[in-house]
Amino acid sequence: MNRRSLTSPSPPTLRATARVTVALLAFLAGQTSFAGDGDVTGLFSTFRLSGKSGDISGAEIHVVPNPKGYSAIVQASEGTPGFPEVVDVLVKGTTLVFTVPVGSASGFSPGTYNGTVTKEGLRLHGPRGLYGDYFLPRKRSFWQ
Repeated sequence: MNRRSLTSPSPPTLRATARVTVALLAFLAGQTSFAGDGDVTGLFSTFRLSGKSGDISGAEIHVVPNPKGYSAIVQASEGTPGFPEVVDVLVKGTTLVFTVPVGSASGFSPGTYNGTVTKEGLRLHGPRGLYGDYFLPRKRSFWQ
C-alpha cells in the first residue's frame, strides 16, 4: 500500500467525472423539458409584465416530483406577485388536485384547484375569481 492511499482519497478519474456530469445533465434536462401527454410535471405560466405600469399579472405553477408524490410551487399576481408557496399535489393520470390554504400569500384564492395537464399546458379550475377557469401554457418561468 502506498502512502498516498492512506492520507487522502485519490481524485476521481476523468471517465467517472464525465459519467456523473452526463447523468446530471440528463436529469436536469428532463426536469425542464416540455413533456408530452401523461406527464404532469413542468412549468406553467401566464406571468407578464405590463409595459405601461410595470405591474406583473398572471400566474405560475411549477409541478415537481417529491419522494411521496408531487408538489407544486404556486404564485399569482395582479400587480405585485404573491409569495411562492409549496403545496402538495394529488395526481391521477393527467389530472391534478391541490389546495391553497386559507391565509396563503401566494396570490391564489384559498381553496381546491383541479387541473388537467396536456403537452400544451394546464387547464385549471379553481374555487372562484380569476383562476376559476384558467389556462396556463407550458413555458419557461417569467423569473428566468
